[in-house]
Amino acid sequence: MLEHLDDPSPPEPTAQALGTVLERSYRLRRRRSLSAATGAGVMALALGVLIGSVLVRSSAPVSTDFATRAGVATGTAVPLSDLEDVTFVSDSVGFGLAGHGAQTALAETENGGDTWQVVQGDLPAKYPTQILFANSTRGYLWGGAPSTDGALPLWLTSDGGRRWVEAPIGPVVSDVSAIGSDVWAMVGTCFIGASEPAGSCPVILEVSVDGGATWAASGSSPPLTESSALSISDQDVELARMTNEHAYVLSFVPNATGTGSSSGQLVFTSDGGQTWSPRSDPCPSRFDFGEQIAGSGTQDLWLMCASQASGGTQAKALYRSTDGGHNWTLAAAANAPVLSGNVVLPAGGGLPAGGYVSPYSLGHEDFAVLSPTTAWLFPDRAGVFETSSGGLRWKPVDALANAGFAWGGAGNVVFVNATHGWVCETGTGLWRTSDGESWQRLGQ
Repeated sequence: MLEHLDDPSPPEPTAQALGTVLERSYRLRRRRSLSAATGAGVMALALGVLIGSVLVRSSAPVSTDFATRAGVATGTAVPLSDLEDVTFVSDSVGFGLAGHGAQTALAETENGGDTWQVVQGDLPAKYPTQILFANSTRGYLWGGAPSTDGALPLWLTSDGGRRWVEAPIGPVVSDVSAIGSDVWAMVGTCFIGASEPAGSCPVILEVSVDGGATWAASGSSPPLTESSALSISDQDVELARMTNEHAYVLSFVPNATGTGSSSGQLVFTSDGGQTWSPRSDPCPSRFDFGEQIAGSGTQDLWLMCASQASGGTQAKALYRSTDGGHNWTLAAAANAPVLSGNVVLPAGGGLPAGGYVSPYSLGHEDFAVLSPTTAWLFPDRAGVFETSSGGLRWKPVDALANAGFAWGGAGNVVFVNATHGWVCETGTGLWRTSDGESWQRLGQ
C-alpha cells in the first residue's frame, strides 16, 4: 500500500516525571523515545518535545465516551475522532486503530471511511503500534511498547482482524511489508534494553511466501545494525519495498550530538534479499538526527533528513535520487539555524520548519510518495503539505483547511492510488479525497 511505500503498480528529568510524560504520550500519539545513552541534554530535549506534544494534543477535541470505556463489543460504532491511525486496501475497505481505556481496538470501514465498527476490541499489541493489511482479511500488527523482556513481536490475522497469532520470528520486528502473500519483516536480533550500555545488533530479513504461515531468513543478512537501547517503540529500521524483489532498507540510530557524520545506513537488494549492496546517505551533519526513506519505484528515492527538534520546529532537508541512491540532489530544505548548529542548506521550496518528522514520528505514517513528482507530508504538530514538482516546491493543502482540518495535531496520511487518499488527525477526525485535489471531512 502506498502509505507503507511497498506497492509496486524529539535539567535531566527524574524517572517519575519522564514516566508520566511517556505514559501520556503513549496514549495520545506514537512516539519514539531517544536512547538513554544519548545523554542528559538530548533526554531533556526529548522530554520538552514530548511535553509540548502532549499539551498540543490535550487541546484537541475530546470525543465520546468510547475512548474511556473498559471494553467494547464487536460491531460497536467508532467515532471518527477516536481513530488514531488508518490504513486502506481499496477505495472502500480500510482498517484503523482506536483507543479505549488501556486497550487498543481495531476498527473497519467498508464505505471509504464514512462509518467504522469494532472488529477486535483488545489487540495483542497496544498503541502506539502499526498495522498493515494486504487485503480485507490478511493483516499484520507490530510495534508499540516493548514487552517486559524487551521483545516486539509480529502478530498475524487471516480473518480480517478478529483473531491474531504471534509470528515465529523476532525478537524485535521493526518493519513489515506485504505484497499479496509475499511478506517481508525486518528483524532486530537483540532484545530492547538487553545490553548496558546499549549495543548494536545485526538486522536480518525474514520472508514468508504464504502470508505469514511459514517464515525463513533471506539468503543473506543485510549489512546493517540497530540499537538495542531502551525505547518506547523500536523503529530503528525502515523498509521501503518497491516490488517483490526490489527493496531499500534504512537503518538509523539518532545521532547523540547532531555534530558527527550521518548515522544512517542504506542498502538495496534486487533479488529478494539474496544479496545486498550499499547506497550513499546524503544527510549532512546537523541534519542527520533523523532520517526516513520513501520512493515510488526501483530508481526513484526520497530521503528526508532532520535535525534535533524544539519548540515545535525542526530543520529538515529533502534529497532526491533518480538512480536508486547512487547519487543524490538536494531538492528542498527548511532551515532552522538554532537547531542545526548554524548550518544552513542552499535550498528552500516551502518545506516546513514547523512540525516534527523522524525520529519523533514514523516515516510510513507521515510521508506518502505517489510518483516521481507527487508526495504528501504530515509532520506532527503541523499541517499537511503536498508537492507536484518532485519535492522542489511544497505548499499547505488549503483544501483540507477549508474542510475543517486544524493545524497542530498529529496523525497519518495514506493513499491507495493517485486520487484516493485519507488524512487522519488523532482526536479530531478523518478527511478523504477522491480526486487528489478536493477534500471532504467525513462523519459530518
